[in-house]
Amino acid sequence: MNERRQISVYQVTVLTILFSLGSTLLVIASGLAQELKQDAWLGAAFGTLGGLALVAMYNALAVRFPDMTLTELSSYLLGRTTARIFMLGYLFFNFYSAAALIWYVGNFLSTNLFSETPMQVLMILYTVVVLYGTHLGLGAMTRSAETSFPFFMLMLAIVILSLLPEARAANLMPFMDSEPVPLARASFTFTSFAYFPWISLLMIYPKHVQHPKVCGKALYAAVLGSGSILTAVTALTVMVLGPDRTAIELYPTYSLTMKISIGHFFERIEALLILLWLLAIFYQAVLIYYAAVTGLAQMIHVDEYRSLNLPMGLCLVPFALLIYPNVGYQQAWDFKVWPVYSMTFALWPAVLLLVAAVRGRKTKR
Repeated sequence: MNERRQISVYQVTVLTILFSLGSTLLVIASGLAQELKQDAWLGAAFGTLGGLALVAMYNALAVRFPDMTLTELSSYLLGRTTARIFMLGYLFFNFYSAAALIWYVGNFLSTNLFSETPMQVLMILYTVVVLYGTHLGLGAMTRSAETSFPFFMLMLAIVILSLLPEARAANLMPFMDSEPVPLARASFTFTSFAYFPWISLLMIYPKHVQHPKVCGKALYAAVLGSGSILTAVTALTVMVLGPDRTAIELYPTYSLTMKISIGHFFERIEALLILLWLLAIFYQAVLIYYAAVTGLAQMIHVDEYRSLNLPMGLCLVPFALLIYPNVGYQQAWDFKVWPVYSMTFALWPAVLLLVAAVRGRKTKR
């Protein structure tokens, strides 16, 4: 259980950027357009500010307690009984999130690519890959992310640049016409998709990373980087598809790439976006599932988390099919319930900081 592999600052930046893009890259534009129409990109821009606030809170906790995971810190500050109540909820949150990502992958692939293949088969295949990545551990996961990140950014840049000829600035008019309440609601939704799940990363950060103070700056850079990408992609989606179609599409970014046609030669590159999305969501799913498995191992005092990897993994697909019985239910849950549900865990470090300040507790590396 004491996997003290040291992750570099650059590797943390790469992992957190890919983590933030994950499922958000493909679906968030639809929810923002439903609220803000042509100003959907504003929801992403203001939502990024929420991510910066979360990083400030997480960084303050990391600097004060650099040698503990979130579950270990909860036990240290609150006592074993109170901490176990939180840990059970936190483990369920991570397991639920991992299962939801598996469902996203299965639903997307069965809808758009493999219509003759049962969705359950696709989910099982992707789960096997996630379990294998979790088994390899943090070292292999961070090195593979570091290697694939330049390819990811290059391919994303190609997709964005290829869409510019199809963009119409008129689709963003009237400019900044949204009311404050819908804007705040959309920004909160964006933050809940892109940054509230970062609470899972506190099973890795700061215990397994080098130089927590410098790493805090890397997390700020990751928020600004991922927020800029998502804001640009959302604006581009609205400019190409229009606000009305963006709002009704289940996967608007995928529909966006189908518009690419340069000289009737460079076209039909949707598979490139699918590859990018599957890569980003893989790291998100592995990190979240890793947090669930290692958290459970710490709670029941198992020395090697890998012994729990397969037993928990066998429950992922059945649980994913249980939580999302259909697409309508998934849409209602994700945009109405998920923001509030994820916030209860994302703000848990604020509770721990308050308790630490009252009790005057602090640890040093």
